[in-house]
Amino acid sequence: MSSSDDEVWLAYLEHTRELAGQLLRTDDPYDVGLQFMGSTIEVITTGEYKYAVSMYNLWGDLTDWMELKPAEEDLAKAEMVRAAREWLALNPRDSEAVRRYFDHWLHDVFHHDES
Repeated sequence: MSSSDDEVWLAYLEHTRELAGQLLRTDDPYDVGLQFMGSTIEVITTGEYKYAVSMYNLWGDLTDWMELKPAEEDLAKAEMVRAAREWLALNPRDSEAVRRYFDHWLHDVFHHDES
């Protein structure tokens, strides 16, 4: 990663932490989930970032859950809050912690293939 890529990535990580905090303060986490996805698409198109696709997939799964299973909306909202709290609790510059976070959410919770 070049120094400008590092700057973009660090700014993105800070933005995701701001979004996670915002999600904890809102009554409707769905809109913030969509903001996670939109911000992540912008980063993905600017370069190769190891966990950006994972972030996009996670918030896509969470927002899809609300859209596709309205009877489970309260549970989906609670899981959005949990995902945001867990993101805030880790150091996003600790690649092992980030890997464990996405492994849990994408593989254990949403059952994505690990390949």
